[in-house]
Amino acid sequence: MKADLHTHTNLSDGYYSVKDLIDYGKRIGLDYMAITDHDTVSGLITAMSYGKHVGMKIIPGVEFSTRDYETGRAVHILCYYPGDLFAFQEFLDYTLETRYQIKYKMCQSISKDFGINIDEFEKAARESASIYNPHMMFPLWERGYTKDLIGDFFKKEAGSKSPRYIKISYPSVYDALDLIDRAGGIPVIAHPGEYDSLALTEKLAKEGRIRGIEYHHPRNTDEDKKEILRIAQKYDLFLTGGTDYHGPGTSTVNPLGSFLCPEDGLETLLQIKNA
Repeated sequence: MKADLHTHTNLSDGYYSVKDLIDYGKRIGLDYMAITDHDTVSGLITAMSYGKHVGMKIIPGVEFSTRDYETGRAVHILCYYPGDLFAFQEFLDYTLETRYQIKYKMCQSISKDFGINIDEFEKAARESASIYNPHMMFPLWERGYTKDLIGDFFKKEAGSKSPRYIKISYPSVYDALDLIDRAGGIPVIAHPGEYDSLALTEKLAKEGRIRGIEYHHPRNTDEDKKEILRIAQKYDLFLTGGTDYHGPGTSTVNPLGSFLCPEDGLETLLQIKNA
């Protein structure tokens, strides 16, 4: 079974609409797809309905942006099969609004420095639940300042080392896990190698707070994967995988389906859902 369990649509920072992304997955022969937009569940009803219509098995999901306040590091949590979508979105709306306000301020700075009308940034984000990084770069990409939406130019003008960068106050990783636990979702740590959160992953595994770890991912190194496998075996966690597909709005561009979920991990996820 071919399953890509990490994808993003234009409702967050992806390129394709929900329906177009599912059609793409269908054309390349995926059996399962998970729609896991950043901090919004707004596309899941459409995804489930349209997937059934075209014969694509959809696993509903969401990717939480959180922070480990002991280390200050970002932590992304994939939640599969979120139960009460309204409860989830109420929690996530704080993140969306906080992100919007901060990114808007950064867009104002870019607007002033590059002579771009602020409305153009909002236009770039018109389909999305908030303003995300690719939307900040789109008007600049259109004018030829950069060939990549998320690359060296982004790092210079809006990345974490940029003078116009403003840090977002994301929810605590434990607050997000508490919500997932209450709502009956299935929590998986996303790409722990990227944010140097393998130690936190083991801590959360020891505490029984997570059920799985994302293993096949373009930004997990071979060394990361060895440690992920060790933690998963020690604490009886299942392994997932996905492309983290955004289209052009990411620093590592990979075609949909180029990183897949291990079949035994998919089977375990489906068993937990049906238990």
